[in-house]
Amino acid sequence: MTSHSRPHLTAVLLLFFLSGFTGLVFQVLWMRELALLFGSTAQAAGATLGAFFLGLAAGGAYWGRRTPKLAHPLRTYALLELAVAASALLFFGLMALFHALYGSLYRWWGDQPGLFLAIKVLIAMAVLVPPTFFMGGTLPVLSQYVVRGPATLGRRVPLLYALNTLGAAGGVLLAAFVLPQALGYRTSYGVTIGAVLVIAAAAGLLALRAPVSAAAPVVTPKPAPGAPAGIGLPTIRALAFLSGFVTLALEVLWTRMFAQVLQNSVYTFAAVLMVFLVALALGALAARLIARRQAAPRPVLAAMLVAGALLTAATPQVFHHVTDGLGYVGAGTDWAGYVATVIGTTAVVLLPATLILGLVFPYLARVSEPVSRHAGHTVGELVALNTLGAIAGALGAAFLLLEWLGLWRSIQLMAALYLVAVLLAIRPLAEDGPRRARALVTAPAVGLMLLLTVLDSSRLPLVRIDPVGSQESIYEIWEGGGGAVAVVRRGDDLRTKVNNYYTLGGTAGRGYEERQAHFPLLLHPDPRSVFFIGLGTGITAGAALAHDVERVVAAELLPEAIAASRKYFRPWIHGLFDDPRATVIAADGRHHLAATPERYDVIIGDLFIPWRAGAGGLYTLEHFTSTRARLNPGGLFAQWLPLYQLSEREFGVITRTFLEAFDHVTLWRGDFLPTGPIVALVGHTDPAPLDAGAVIARDRIWQQTGDEGPEGADGLPLLLYYGGNLSETRELFAGYPLSTDDRPAIEFLAPVTQRAVATAASSWLTGAPLLELLEDIAGHTPWGSDPYLTALTPRQRATAEAGLALFRARFLEGRDRPEAARRERDRALALLAGPPAETAEPPTASARLRRELESVKAEYREQLRLMEQRLEDLSKEKTAP
Repeated sequence: MTSHSRPHLTAVLLLFFLSGFTGLVFQVLWMRELALLFGSTAQAAGATLGAFFLGLAAGGAYWGRRTPKLAHPLRTYALLELAVAASALLFFGLMALFHALYGSLYRWWGDQPGLFLAIKVLIAMAVLVPPTFFMGGTLPVLSQYVVRGPATLGRRVPLLYALNTLGAAGGVLLAAFVLPQALGYRTSYGVTIGAVLVIAAAAGLLALRAPVSAAAPVVTPKPAPGAPAGIGLPTIRALAFLSGFVTLALEVLWTRMFAQVLQNSVYTFAAVLMVFLVALALGALAARLIARRQAAPRPVLAAMLVAGALLTAATPQVFHHVTDGLGYVGAGTDWAGYVATVIGTTAVVLLPATLILGLVFPYLARVSEPVSRHAGHTVGELVALNTLGAIAGALGAAFLLLEWLGLWRSIQLMAALYLVAVLLAIRPLAEDGPRRARALVTAPAVGLMLLLTVLDSSRLPLVRIDPVGSQESIYEIWEGGGGAVAVVRRGDDLRTKVNNYYTLGGTAGRGYEERQAHFPLLLHPDPRSVFFIGLGTGITAGAALAHDVERVVAAELLPEAIAASRKYFRPWIHGLFDDPRATVIAADGRHHLAATPERYDVIIGDLFIPWRAGAGGLYTLEHFTSTRARLNPGGLFAQWLPLYQLSEREFGVITRTFLEAFDHVTLWRGDFLPTGPIVALVGHTDPAPLDAGAVIARDRIWQQTGDEGPEGADGLPLLLYYGGNLSETRELFAGYPLSTDDRPAIEFLAPVTQRAVATAASSWLTGAPLLELLEDIAGHTPWGSDPYLTALTPRQRATAEAGLALFRARFLEGRDRPEAARRERDRALALLAGPPAETAEPPTASARLRRELESVKAEYREQLRLMEQRLEDLSKEKTAP
């Protein structure tokens, strides 16, 4: 039997490390591209993940069976890598075809969730199974090549597995932190294909230089007289499946666990996954060392399972301790410090348990030695079963266990499954003798007792409640594939939280939330249909029903948020779930708009947390352009932006991108809060100026729904919130980059900015920078020459200028400059009153305007109270101190 030289073997192992590297880069890129097609829902992610693993399982089984017949396994490995590159090259061609067909499929079957999910699975399979089928064959084929004797299966296979998994960990970091930012997603995909071609070529050269025949079969060694029986093949297969099931289920559950305390950007998810993969690789290396000791496999495997179960059960307790009871991880650190803290915290919580979990599957190669005839066939079968278990575990955890049992009990269940598996590992008991049998049975029994007592995590909280005095209480928590949604009462305020630190809205800011519907609907001369991207509490979408609309559709990504709105916010949502004009759908709003042929008069985008994974897709040129295509003639799209979560740079990127999609764009403030403001970018399909008559005829709706907005001159209080005509000030934003699906700048920039703000290295677009921007816009296009205001009287145009003066007054009040603030308020009063010769109003008009200004002041006082509460919330829930 020919053995490999050390340099030759090292080169082969290096190639397999790089193969794992490129495989994970591919997975990240595929998952993202399919999310753009299917939508960023948990079901769509599950369909993609299932197709990915199914291809790996099929490839492992097929190529494993073929390995005994391979004369040149290394050459076959080179051809497999070449096939991966070729089939990956077809990915975008197939995606273009499915993009063209997807709209029709969505129209036909989109209203049948079960059937349409099956269609998504079939599409994902058509795209992913070809390359992953060839990927799945690489480990069995290389195992056939490098395993050169009956005792090397347990040592060489774990080494291959470990190196491939370490490569995958590196691929995660490269795909999340480097490649897309530097090259864009499509170029990154091309570079990865090129890397796979290099791997294939290098493997081919190694095969030519060291042509060896197929490895000899692994000869079954004869057991020594009196030695305990080995583990049977059915048990090995069951353990391979169970290992995949538990490991991938825990990956889903632990990722959800850390989602309660992390920023939840593309970077933090990648950091958690990287730690998980490194731990699995270390476990495989440890399994190799254990295999070298040639200990009896059954007690070793039983010890692995018991230790894995106990350490898994302990992770929630460790997690709560390390995070100080669900405290925000890395608060107050800069970007580099934050990433390091996330990695460190994840390692402390997950590394011990995952390392032990990572022992089991690689060690099964050692356990299989007595029953194996061919290394490749054995490994292929194990890979297939392990991967099928991974599919079941990942999908079961995401769609069943979280909803049925909740996070903590689901983790306990995984630990209990490993304890039950010990009974498989220790059979047959009769041949071990009564004493040893009792000892082996005692271990899982004690473990189960610990699981139900000391390690019972079922009573741990899932939502952090502020210290005593905050009057916070939890009404209900929903756990599902998309996140953990909780309805929380704080004082008189009822609010909805997602994953502990993200607030979807609440009743305290009801007026502000309703304005997000009122303002865009007032700007349209005759709105009949409106679509909301995001539901939140339902207060904003419900406000639209106060208008004379015929159809309101709201799309919400989280079904749990819909349940919370339906159950707890009915008094504030104007019959949203009862009015026949309204429809609420559990769907990705961007995906629904892109796939449906329906058109609307008004489309409104909610306030989206810019650094959350997936939110960057709601600020791209493709999304804005697709949304414009769904507008009726004369329609408008209002995208609300939380300036307390955006720096000047991010706002510039979004605005530049929005201006690229819409020729006519106006800016509107949602409030007079200098330190916690929101604004709306409103894209108009019609260049017609503002219709004052249409606004005046309907502006009472705004006030009748409970939002006592300030009144302005000539019945146009809406103009107090006008920020300017951005179409006339394009050059202010020309220097910012576009955000596209290929280069989603917001998704990459916002997480870094959030940490920079936490350390005062950057700032949000609030206060002085916001006031300066508004003044620049007004200075560039004065109110009197603004094309959007040409149909208004001078008095009406002066209302917009008065609004800026009032905003400036609020800013000066916050800077403790009361005299300057008073002068600005007086100036606003003068602008609202207008010169006597300019108006035909009766003499009582001045007194009426003074009363109106008093109502503005009253609103200011209420806004100040809400602003203080909002700032307190933001410091805890949005930006993390």
